[in-house]
Amino acid sequence: MARKGEVFNRFARPRLLRKRISSIETMVGAFLILIIFAMAIWLVDQRDRYDPGERDIDIALLKAQSVKDTLYKTSLKRWRDPELEVASSAVVSLGPFDSSLLAGGWRSSGNPQIFDRENLFEKINGQAEQYFKFGFEELTVLSLEHPARGRFVDVFLYDQGTFEGSLGVYQELRGDRPVQQQGSVQYTSNPLGAMGISGSLHFQITADAADAAAEEMTARVLATLSKRDVADSLPAGYSFLHLNLGVPFDGIAYQPTNVFQYRFASEFWFASIEDAEDARIFIHAAPSEAEARELYQRLHRELLEDYESIRSADHSVLLRHRFLETHFGLLQEGTRVFGFERHPDGVAAIQLLESLPAILTGAEAMERTDADGEAQEGYHVGEEREYR
Repeated sequence: MARKGEVFNRFARPRLLRKRISSIETMVGAFLILIIFAMAIWLVDQRDRYDPGERDIDIALLKAQSVKDTLYKTSLKRWRDPELEVASSAVVSLGPFDSSLLAGGWRSSGNPQIFDRENLFEKINGQAEQYFKFGFEELTVLSLEHPARGRFVDVFLYDQGTFEGSLGVYQELRGDRPVQQQGSVQYTSNPLGAMGISGSLHFQITADAADAAAEEMTARVLATLSKRDVADSLPAGYSFLHLNLGVPFDGIAYQPTNVFQYRFASEFWFASIEDAEDARIFIHAAPSEAEARELYQRLHRELLEDYESIRSADHSVLLRHRFLETHFGLLQEGTRVFGFERHPDGVAAIQLLESLPAILTGAEAMERTDADGEAQEGYHVGEEREYR
């Protein structure tokens, strides 16, 4: 028999080697087993027959003990910053708009609010970074109201510094929604107003409700912005694709950084290619021919990690993705680095690789023709359609 203290036993006699179990222990064990067995039978019998009404507090009792509270149902009025209140006799600034904007009973709630990079979060907290990465400089907010109709409209004017910065913001916010054009303005309508770009200016027009008054003010703002002269602010990449190659506005994209997911590649312009799924042509203008050559060589080296070379020359290369089997064409000529990506057809990709330099050279010839007014033999815009 085991000795006292040699096992985990707090009792006076060792129990590991007992030869008999007391009747009390037997009855307790049998009782516990009986309880467990009864609980199992009860659970099987209950199943999904639980009725919350049997255990909930009576509704009449809840009503008797509830606290009476009158909900505030009066419509909320628009909050106004007292510092922005302007006396009726004072002259109110309308920013880039003239007084005709307030025709028909409209009025300004005060002088425009101005926000810069330091305090933009006060107006659009959580979204400021989306504008910063595209070169945000200043936001002007004009608040308009029509007291008779009880309507409010806010006009947000984001100065992004450059056309490409404004285009980048607009593309991210627009998504796949259609683009309309009015003068120098490209915009996308929505039930409460519109959003779009005018040169380096990205704008948003937002009403508190959709009705005729909101549509009227939206049309006035668009008409005023469409008269802005933005020709000087159009970058060379956009002008080349849109004016010389005839690519529509909604077919052009701009990526300022991390192009092709490479940190060293920046400021590329893209244009969609018709009948080629997700394929796009791209173009980048480097400051010098040496920098263009360096960028071309670096892109070539990095692309070989995922692509295999199909054709290679001194200033051009055709690559095919090892897994996706799409084609990537890369060329360098002078200060330009250009080509195409994600082309699914190998034969068409070879043709495009061979013809793309002539297409771009022909478009430049047309640009020179337009500049000096003299007829020169070159590329015709209509001929490019088969590649887009």
